[in-house]
Amino acid sequence: MSEVIALTCASGKQCSHIIPLLYDNPKYKLRLVVHSQHSLDRLQKQYPDAEVLQAELDSSDDCAKILDGATTIYYVSPTFSPKEAYFGINVIDAALAESRKSGSKFQHFVFSSVLHPELTKLLNHDRKRYIEEYLTESMLSYTILQPSHFADNAIGQLIAQKDADHPAYKAAYSPHVSFSYTALKDHGEASVKIIQERSKHFYATYQIVSTLPMKYTEYIMSIGEVMGKNFEIQQVPYEESVGTVCERIFGTREGVPQTLKDGPERLLLYYNERGLYSNPNILEWLIGRKGTTPAQLAKELIEAGA
Repeated sequence: MSEVIALTCASGKQCSHIIPLLYDNPKYKLRLVVHSQHSLDRLQKQYPDAEVLQAELDSSDDCAKILDGATTIYYVSPTFSPKEAYFGINVIDAALAESRKSGSKFQHFVFSSVLHPELTKLLNHDRKRYIEEYLTESMLSYTILQPSHFADNAIGQLIAQKDADHPAYKAAYSPHVSFSYTALKDHGEASVKIIQERSKHFYATYQIVSTLPMKYTEYIMSIGEVMGKNFEIQQVPYEESVGTVCERIFGTREGVPQTLKDGPERLLLYYNERGLYSNPNILEWLIGRKGTTPAQLAKELIEAGA
């Protein structure tokens, strides 16, 4: 009988690089957990052999359904939600209850967290810190992954200008700040290896980054070289950047409650002065190859017709 692997935020960018690597493996039955009806309909059509479950993470009954009969949960939390820590604790409690059932098959809680959750100035990091603490004290067999700033985030804006005479990149914060980037394909590959190898990775916390720190100016220049373009970098005013990030995350820039805006506002202020630094050694050990650079990623996307 196939093992049930539950994945939350299954319609998001992280799971979109994980599901295809597991879907055709007869060893696994995927339970794809989503929030919206739109995501439910899309994933049911895209993955007809998977179970797609619509759930509210603040409901203990829904969390129990997510874990029912599961062997592994791959937990991605709804970032920038004020309830993010509460959601994570609910899911961990459901996993604990599942693990204590007679004949339970539950074995592994994988949490895709964030690089440096100790950065309390960043709400989307700090809230995950509470989830990590609760998970490590739960006595469950766990693995924590800590990806950084995703290299894929800005590439679409750049590639879309492949035919532009005067291409420009609109920077939401200072382009002179450095980040270690994580390519979603690398993160997905590492995640699948951890799911498949399971006990080899129990009680480990891995920083999952693809590059050493590089400034956004270097990131943009390297992609421009692949495209044969010289991008003008235009830093967008702070308030406009907040609106853009809110629109991307919450679907609108108008009428967003302050409790939701707090996260993007703090993130942009932080990124104007400080980035996220790490080292790709752990990722390279996990996936057995060098991490994907932004330039390599751009080349792959262009060749694939992105």
